[in-house]
Amino acid sequence: MTHPGSALAANRDSALIRDVLAQASQAGRELMGKLVMATRRSLSEREEKSRDLHARDKLIESRKLLDQLADKLRSAYPAALEKAFSEDGKSDKLQPVGGALGAKFSFDQLELMDEVQVDESVQLARSQQVVLLGADSALADINALICAAQGLKSVRAESNPIRPSNYVAALLACLTQLQVPPQIRQDWMQVMCAELGPELSRLYSGTTQRLRAQGVVAAGYAVIRTAAAPPSRGAPREASLTLDKLRRLLSGELDTQEKALLAREPGVPGASSGPQSFAERFSREFDQNEQEPAGNDFHPTVPAAFEALTEMRQVDQVMKQIQNRKGAAPSAGANVTGGPVAVRQQLMAMARGLGQSLSLEVVGLMVENIAGDKRLLEPIAQVVRDMEPALLRLALVDPRFFSDKQHPARRLLDEITSRSLAFDSAQARGFASFFNPLKEGVDPLANQSIDNAEPFELVLSALVEVWDENALRDKLQLEKAMSALRHAEARNLQAEKVASEIRARPDASRVDADVMNFLCSPWAQVVAQARLSDTTSSVDPGQFVELISMLMWSAQPDLTRKNIPELTRLVPKLLSKLREGLETITYPSVKTSAFFEVLMNLHKQAFKPANQVSSPTQPVAPAMDTTRSQLLGDDADPWVAPVEAKMSGFMEIPADYAKPPVVSARTPEMLNLDDLLDAVAPPVNAELPIGTWVELLVNGQWARTQLSWESPHGTLFLFTSAFGSTQSMSLRTRNKMLAAGTLRVISSQHLVDGALDAVAQTALLNSVGNNASTVSNP
Repeated sequence: MTHPGSALAANRDSALIRDVLAQASQAGRELMGKLVMATRRSLSEREEKSRDLHARDKLIESRKLLDQLADKLRSAYPAALEKAFSEDGKSDKLQPVGGALGAKFSFDQLELMDEVQVDESVQLARSQQVVLLGADSALADINALICAAQGLKSVRAESNPIRPSNYVAALLACLTQLQVPPQIRQDWMQVMCAELGPELSRLYSGTTQRLRAQGVVAAGYAVIRTAAAPPSRGAPREASLTLDKLRRLLSGELDTQEKALLAREPGVPGASSGPQSFAERFSREFDQNEQEPAGNDFHPTVPAAFEALTEMRQVDQVMKQIQNRKGAAPSAGANVTGGPVAVRQQLMAMARGLGQSLSLEVVGLMVENIAGDKRLLEPIAQVVRDMEPALLRLALVDPRFFSDKQHPARRLLDEITSRSLAFDSAQARGFASFFNPLKEGVDPLANQSIDNAEPFELVLSALVEVWDENALRDKLQLEKAMSALRHAEARNLQAEKVASEIRARPDASRVDADVMNFLCSPWAQVVAQARLSDTTSSVDPGQFVELISMLMWSAQPDLTRKNIPELTRLVPKLLSKLREGLETITYPSVKTSAFFEVLMNLHKQAFKPANQVSSPTQPVAPAMDTTRSQLLGDDADPWVAPVEAKMSGFMEIPADYAKPPVVSARTPEMLNLDDLLDAVAPPVNAELPIGTWVELLVNGQWARTQLSWESPHGTLFLFTSAFGSTQSMSLRTRNKMLAAGTLRVISSQHLVDGALDAVAQTALLNSVGNNASTVSNP
């Protein structure tokens, strides 16, 4: 049976989606009416039961305000829904993914939020959770049918524009727009969301029946293989991470408060003179009987680090750093040894204050999230796990390292995880050369003294030097490719202006279509190339614009028949100038010959009487595809000259491109990754940030490569492999390959950023869970 997302069903399914969205928006008025009625009923019941006069007055005030705004809410909700549906995927608000709370929630942005914003985020998440629970019975079916109607192979709940989160966002927008007081708004939201879930379940059931009646076949749910659950981090602590605690940690509030408390702590030496650091307290309490022997200049872990880094040609730098560290005070956790679990447990037991406990918890969650990411090869995941003791020690003396993207420890994690995505298996070419120095460089950190970021900076600089040994050669090749593509885009933009001027000429409608296509396509490129290359400020560099009028006249037999001598005199000059211009853009000779055949057929007609002229003979190979007359239109590729294409590895695909039926075999690791990629594949027109790792299907083989450059106007893209090879493509080609599944996104975000975002998400879920009772009993 034909898949609903195939080309044959695309138009029908697009109309179905539009119809679903229109009906959902129109139903918004009635739906809001039910929510208002439920809220009014709840307020009245609570008013009757209340024995507190002040609380009762507040409920009466809330009910009267709801009565006043009821009509406005009913009128505003359809438009708010329509906006939420149309802007789907562009909002930064929380979104449920796969039936659980998910969010476009950034760890880095949390530091900039205030207490009110954090509270609103938690309230919104709570509201979404309530709606999800109420709509759960019908949500799976509607997600599968909507995704199928969009042409998706598997269900991606976040691709459903009528998912519950958009209803909640529209509801919040209506209440915010009417400037309802915050306390009353939160109260209404709780009641309305409790009612919204069951109402959505009924709406989804009706939509599901309509879609099935119209022949839509549900998409399947991808089964993603996940890693085994990580080992328990011990019994839950009172310092369990919540969004507000995390915000206070990142903003430095906890650090400031605990230093002040520590300074006043009775019985602590030096309390009167100022706060003590954890390192000082640790040194006093645990290290007093284990001082280094006099004259010993080396830390016990230094020989291992020295030996490992010798092969990295960093001996001089390492020695200098070691000498600078002589006499330094023992760092926090210096005597805590053992594996990651042992170090974690000992440091947690010694942590003083909420700030230190939370710092350790955040590091632990971050490491778990990174190491548990299925896109990471197991040897790399193990390296990250082995780094946890050093990161935990660092968190005690520098707890902001995970919020500072330029911190050496975070940069080291970024470099390790991002560069490792260049390899699809541990047996891939070049992986050993990447992994061996990594292992040698990172291993000494596990038991090394950590009192600042210096050890991470040292390892980072050593590794980058080794990994970038061939970077200069690759950088030069990359710069040449970028320069070629940048010039190609600039020429195409200029060519479109030229083409617009040609199409606007009064006699354009009388000229043969193939000739007009030639003028608006390759010849517009010739004129644009001349203008970009001109250094003389000429009005018509190369006199290529002048040729346009001559060519258009010569292509009209009705006119040239009246002046055969002029045509005869003009043709040699015309052909010579055409060849000269086309050579400036290295236009393919086959296409040049095809156009000349078209032109000569038109010229021959001038020598025949008008009553003997038949329809012009079409060339065997048209000069240009007539669907590409506008080079920068939605359905056209920018023209990339052969020399530019060779320099950048430019890929062209036919207009009716589809995924080739036969591809190379995949390793077991990549078979697991296939499931993950199908589930998280971005929309066809999604923005791919620089640094995104992808797989391309090239000549039947999968190639792992990274988006390294995008042209200024977003029409051309350049990808680079770990070995410096390049592939470039147009926006049209990129979108077609995404749709066909021959361009697959591995990661569009640094894994460390994603891991920290997941930490923020955990904090959000903890915040919602801590007050679950208030959600269900408003």
